Amino acid sequence: MRDSIHQRIVVLALGFIGFSSMVAQVVLMRELLIIFYGNELSLGVTLAGWLFWGGLGSLVMGPFLGRRMKRKLRIFILGEVLLALFLPISLILARLIPALMHSTSGEIIGTLPMIASSFFIVCPITFIGGTLFVLGCEIYRKRTSEGAVPIGYVYIIEAAGATVGGIIASFLLIRLFPSLMILCMLSTLNVLFALLLSWGRERIAVYLSAVLLCCSIVVLLFAGRIRLLTLEYQWKGYSLLTSQNSIYENITVVSRDDAISFFTNGLLAFTVPDTATSEMKAHIPLLEHPSPRRVLLLGGGASGIIEELLKHNVEKIDYVEIDPLLIELANVYLDVHWAADPRVSVIMMDGRFFVKQAPEVYDVAILNIPEPHTAQMNRFYTVDFYRELRNILDDSGLVCFSMYSNPNYMSKEARELYVSLRQTLQTVFEDVLITPGATNFFLGCGRAGVLTDDWKVLLERADQRGVETRYIREYYLFADFSQDRFEQTLKAVTSSQRIRINSDFRPISYYYNMVFWSTYFSRGGYATRKILQAVTERRTWIALGILSAIILLPSVFLKRRKSSYGILVPVATTGFAEITFQIVTLLSFQILYGYVFYKLTLILTAYMLGLILGGLWITKMMERGKGTARTYVLTQISIVLYPLFLPLLFLFFSQVRTDFTNYIGSNIVFPLLPVIPGIIGGFQFPLANKLLMHAREGTGAAAGMTYGLDLVGSCVGALLVSIFLIPIIGILNTCIQVSVLNLASLILIVVLIKPFVSAGRNKH
Repeated sequence: MRDSIHQRIVVLALGFIGFSSMVAQVVLMRELLIIFYGNELSLGVTLAGWLFWGGLGSLVMGPFLGRRMKRKLRIFILGEVLLALFLPISLILARLIPALMHSTSGEIIGTLPMIASSFFIVCPITFIGGTLFVLGCEIYRKRTSEGAVPIGYVYIIEAAGATVGGIIASFLLIRLFPSLMILCMLSTLNVLFALLLSWGRERIAVYLSAVLLCCSIVVLLFAGRIRLLTLEYQWKGYSLLTSQNSIYENITVVSRDDAISFFTNGLLAFTVPDTATSEMKAHIPLLEHPSPRRVLLLGGGASGIIEELLKHNVEKIDYVEIDPLLIELANVYLDVHWAADPRVSVIMMDGRFFVKQAPEVYDVAILNIPEPHTAQMNRFYTVDFYRELRNILDDSGLVCFSMYSNPNYMSKEARELYVSLRQTLQTVFEDVLITPGATNFFLGCGRAGVLTDDWKVLLERADQRGVETRYIREYYLFADFSQDRFEQTLKAVTSSQRIRINSDFRPISYYYNMVFWSTYFSRGGYATRKILQAVTERRTWIALGILSAIILLPSVFLKRRKSSYGILVPVATTGFAEITFQIVTLLSFQILYGYVFYKLTLILTAYMLGLILGGLWITKMMERGKGTARTYVLTQISIVLYPLFLPLLFLFFSQVRTDFTNYIGSNIVFPLLPVIPGIIGGFQFPLANKLLMHAREGTGAAAGMTYGLDLVGSCVGALLVSIFLIPIIGILNTCIQVSVLNLASLILIVVLIKPFVSAGRNKH
């Protein structure tokens, strides 16, 4: 009876490790997304670190914690205790990243420092998790049966715990509790499980767990105060007013020197008062238009720009903002005088979706959004968006956005970014003008002869309209808007070099922006720039060819005997593919809908749900004596075909944008899409272990090798796909390359374990 109860506690502990891992993953990914200014690269980088250390924990610790080591339960309990300790510590360290890197709050952090710090933050949790998986396989095996079936059930138990964790985190935890409190609660529960596992068996562990449980409860009681202290340290140099999460983003409001700044996902959105910036962003585009009456403003209305727009004789201003929380906080901390003006309409909606179905026709559209630092921002700088925008502008209507620059020098990296943005605008708008100065305004108009580079015309219009300004004056425009300056700027952004057009599913300006900003980083900036510039589309295809050859070459020597090589390599390439599918889905959701911060948990959870379904399917088959190398081949075929289907689905939802398709896509299709690759991965993993155990004895070693290679392959995929492949070659080519890579593994399976395939065919 006692052993039966203890066995159930072991099963629950295994499930809770999966639960803790998923919740901690979601919390830390959201936190690091804020630290790294909303850059979706951090999602791939964090996943890479998570997978790398988990894989290393399995590969390194698997052989030692397999059948050789005694008292596995004691090590398992110790792992639970260590996991409990590092859960809240990891979040606190994440918030200290800017300070540890000597970066100011809101400063953009480079790609290499992002990778290094992410890997460091997630290391303890994931390494322990990988180790506990191998231990769990051994402990569960001894309490059930021999063979690969227990590995399948441990895989299912962990995935089930992760799925439950994802659902609870999505619909309850992240809505009701701050991040630090969530991890403190997880820590307390992990210590409780350690105490239950050690009760009556490990006296020292009982005492240690009891002490830590008391400490965890104390920390949990003071979690709110600790959260405030860490946030204040993170934003040192400012007076922290508030930091809140909405379903779309994190918004932090700080003050310094009588100015209030709003940061969204760690990136400066605007500062009030900032009259010079507000005047320029409002008056430059409206003075460029002969008679602006209807104005569309996308983003940043609380910055003071609307007050400036209202100085013109406009009839209507539609201000589109996706996040209601930003408006709420603006009403609390700012004097929002324009809210009562009948000419201003505030529309709470994604800007892309509004433009797609807007009933109005506008004279001027102002994109008051940050530069394309992220995929979320880049979606407002693509040729796809400009075509949609062109449809709601009248014949002489114009669009305007701004980029900060050096007024006297344009580097090669800045030139590539600017040329890409200019050529993307020129694809849709007949006339394109870029103004000189410390802030470059990009203006596009569907008809030639509307835009002017004569600053005297702009001042005449301002005088005729009775617009009073402090900074848009003769002394300013005379210096920055001279003909020499215009010619110099035009020459800088006119290039015969092949620069790609920026599009939704090939966000090349996002890549150019990464390269450009790397020139500003003192830590790792040069290395980052050189690495990014070394990767080209042609070289990615060459690298794919070389890698495929490396995969297939050993089959020439091994094809006449059984080899685990033909089993393990597909596990690694499947891991590469599985993480690619997740990242592609996350980024495509961000491109189409713009609030992956909210759906992140559901998308990750859907994958775990797929793992459960796939794992149960194959484990039940193995219990009936089924599951052969032929089945392994069929699984690999599905990995080859699935990435060819994804781009077609993304294209459909990008082209067909109605209320119905937006609801179905954002709430059903995209959140549940990862279930399919999850089923494939969950099906393949236990099957690979069964085949591997025919060649190598030892459950612990088999589980450690396959789990480790799966995670290491996923780690490599997360880094390559998020940083290089999607920005440089686009989502379509990324999916094709993943298909080709797994085709090489499919050939390898057929060649190396052909006798098993034949045997499976004869048997069935």
